[in-house]
Amino acid sequence: MHAGGSAERVSTALRVFGGQLKLFRELASLSREELGRQLGYASHTIKSYELAQRIPEPETVERADDLLGAKGVLRVAIPLLEEVQYPPFFRDLAKLERKCLSRCSYETLAVPGLLQTEDYARAVIGARVPAFSDDEVERLVSGRLDRQGLLTREDRPPVHFVVEQAALERPIGGRKVHQEQMARVLERLRLRNVSLQVMPTDIEEHPSLDGALVLLDMPDPRTLGYVEGHARSQLVSDRKKVAELVDRYAMIRTQALSTRESIQFIEKLAG
Repeated sequence: MHAGGSAERVSTALRVFGGQLKLFRELASLSREELGRQLGYASHTIKSYELAQRIPEPETVERADDLLGAKGVLRVAIPLLEEVQYPPFFRDLAKLERKCLSRCSYETLAVPGLLQTEDYARAVIGARVPAFSDDEVERLVSGRLDRQGLLTREDRPPVHFVVEQAALERPIGGRKVHQEQMARVLERLRLRNVSLQVMPTDIEEHPSLDGALVLLDMPDPRTLGYVEGHARSQLVSDRKKVAELVDRYAMIRTQALSTRESIQFIEKLAG
């Protein structure tokens, strides 16, 4: 689907859901403040749902359906809302992440999305050319933050990152946002299932100059690869090609700083 068609589909899905939410709220004689109080949100959050500016989490939709007596009308929108929460080129990976047993990635240009603060994510997404609309930025930021539930999921899947030194040093969003971002990375690295290694800029032989990659171990069991760039992506399932990505990632890990050295490096960036 071309970009215009995709954006139109997203907009339509959100407008329909927002209109239904408003209708059932008014039928229940509840104000935005009252519904927000029962759902645990501020009134402006409910407003953003009704105006198609933000996508609610599935649990929120389910609770709203029950509270408003919608009898499943709101619930049926959950699959579509989940689908439009991410850019088209990223949706396959986002779905697979929810089921994976472990995740490894090599990141080249910025702090990994799974570790980003809201301000940092907004700066990254907002800098895109051609520019997203304000509503698109907020939707994509919301989707990125929702994905971070992978790190604290009940089964605590192992998540490992190798990140280029330059990506960590780049002060996206300005000095304050950058320092807060480094502090967030350190906070996440306290989770026992999360680890990170820094790839030094002065490395002389680099095994993955082709770009970023992700490896997912799935329950099938099988390992899947994912590569992307310039809003294009490829999900890799061919065993031979996946094996090549696995070998490449193993070499990257041997050339990166140790986890202890990496934490010390990030601590310096965090000030």
